[in-house]
Amino acid sequence: MGLMGSFMALGISKAPGWRAFRAFALCAFCAALFNLTNLHVTLEAPDGLRLVCARATLFFGGMYAVGWFAFAASLRGSKPSRFDRAFMAGGVLLSLLSLVPGLVLRSEIVTRRVPWVGVYHDATPTPFGFIAYAYLGVALVVLFVRFLRDWRAGGTGAAANTIAIGVTVAGVVNDSVATAGWSSMPYLLDTTLVVVILVISGAATRRLVAGMHALDDSSNKLAAAQAELVKRERLAAIGEVAAVVAHEVRNPLAVVFNAIAGLQKVETASEDHARLLGIAQEEAERLRDIVTEILDYASPRPPVFVHVDVAEVVRDAALAACDVSHAGPQHVEVTVPETPLTLECDERLIRRAVINLVENALQAEDRAAPVKVSLEHDEHGVTISVTDDGKGVTQEVEGRLFTPFFTTRPTGTGLGLAVVHRCAEAHGGAARFERGGSGGARFVLRLRKRNGSGV
Repeated sequence: MGLMGSFMALGISKAPGWRAFRAFALCAFCAALFNLTNLHVTLEAPDGLRLVCARATLFFGGMYAVGWFAFAASLRGSKPSRFDRAFMAGGVLLSLLSLVPGLVLRSEIVTRRVPWVGVYHDATPTPFGFIAYAYLGVALVVLFVRFLRDWRAGGTGAAANTIAIGVTVAGVVNDSVATAGWSSMPYLLDTTLVVVILVISGAATRRLVAGMHALDDSSNKLAAAQAELVKRERLAAIGEVAAVVAHEVRNPLAVVFNAIAGLQKVETASEDHARLLGIAQEEAERLRDIVTEILDYASPRPPVFVHVDVAEVVRDAALAACDVSHAGPQHVEVTVPETPLTLECDERLIRRAVINLVENALQAEDRAAPVKVSLEHDEHGVTISVTDDGKGVTQEVEGRLFTPFFTTRPTGTGLGLAVVHRCAEAHGGAARFERGGSGGARFVLRLRKRNGSGV
């Protein structure tokens, strides 16, 4: 378990921002070798081998504590302080001295019977060994207090580190008392070290997975933002070109109007000439409307927010759309509140958006029933919906409905729904398309209240 934790920590440390786990890899490696060399306590082995293993156990236990000081400093993103370096130097020195025969551990093996476990064969510490045990215990207590403070301050991963060091301190105290013969408890440090590896590795894994999810979300948001930026830049470029073309067309168009007006004053013109002039007048007016629409979209004025009765605006806009489409008022059913519904908004934008929606619905292919226009409100704003029972739109077209200059009609500019979308954005709302329950199309324009006023 310790070796697995060591290799895992070493792998994690290669990721950006996880360099601190190189030090924890040392802790996990020393914990694994501590447990391995401590097997002599319960297994059958020559006394000489037991003594060598006991000294190695103390060595790896001391280096485990040293590794924790390095890990704590790495978590802070700094080098160990003088205080830490002093403890680390003392830990390394005591670890090396524990390898000297007879200095930290006595040179004989004692047998101790432990309830529920069996017989322990171990070396007892010398007076200097007790000092070494106490030194390492104090070092771990210092780390415990430090991590406890970080935990209370809300530090990242401090909870897991505090628990890990606390468990280690408990294991050291228990084993020291048992080694001194003051208790018949079994050794617990080897077990607690496994718990430590599990706690820290589990916490690191959770943080790593959370970081991966956060990175994935950030990547998706960045990709979406980049796509939106590219789309906006492309549309802006198209809008600029359209504005230039429309501006250049406006002047010659004015000349055409003057010429038509002059020709219409000629008294000798035949009926055919008059008819042709009427067609030219009508087409020139249509071209003028297209130019005006493009210029309005390419160079929009800032929204002007005033308190207006939205119900009246929607009702008048629906009737105006009937006039534009040369349809009678019986082709539209308007459902709005009878009482005034006041909202701080841009009346011109809303009127233009409703006219565009109703006009599109009136021109829907295979439409039979009247177009339904409704207005609803709640505490957050108003919702305008326009529904027709026509043929509807295909899946391919649906994804491009609100794209400027996209149209499926031979005479359209493709700016009608783009204006609706701009109206929604100006009012902090949204515009969306819905499929009707029995065919047809339903467009919804959501407008939010401004500064808690109106509705």
